[in-house]
Amino acid sequence: SPRTMPGSDPLSRQPTGQDTAYAATREVIPLSEDSTAWWNLRNAPCFRETLMWSIGGASIMGALQAIRRRPGIHIGNVTVGTFTFLSLTCWGVCRYETTMRHKAVSDALVEQNSRQAAIERANREKAAQEKAGKA
Repeated sequence: SPRTMPGSDPLSRQPTGQDTAYAATREVIPLSEDSTAWWNLRNAPCFRETLMWSIGGASIMGALQAIRRRPGIHIGNVTVGTFTFLSLTCWGVCRYETTMRHKAVSDALVEQNSRQAAIERANREKAAQEKAGKA
C-alpha cells in the first residue's frame, strides 16, 4: 500500500507550523464531519427524476436508431444529444416547479403569520378595552 503522511488528505488537512502550502494569514475553512457530503447526489433536488427521464429517453432514441440500421456514430450522436437535451429540459422544468412549490408554501406561511398577528392584536385590544371598562 502507498505510504501516506499524516494529514495528507486535502479535505481534512489542518495547517502546521512547517507547512509552506498555507501562509499564516490564510484561513482554513472547516469541513463538516462527513467530508463527502458534497458528493451525495441522492439529495440533490430533481437529480433522480432528471436522470431517469434522460437515460430512458436516450436509450429509446438510441434503440430506434439501431433498429433503423443507422451507422454507430450516428446512433451515439443521437443518444448523447437526446440525453443532453432531456437532462437540461427536465432539470429546468423540475427546478421551476420546485421553486413554485416553495414560493406557494412561503406565501401560505406569510399569510398564516399575518392572520395570527391580527388575531393576537385583536385579543390584546379587546383585553385592554375590558381592563379600561372595569377601571
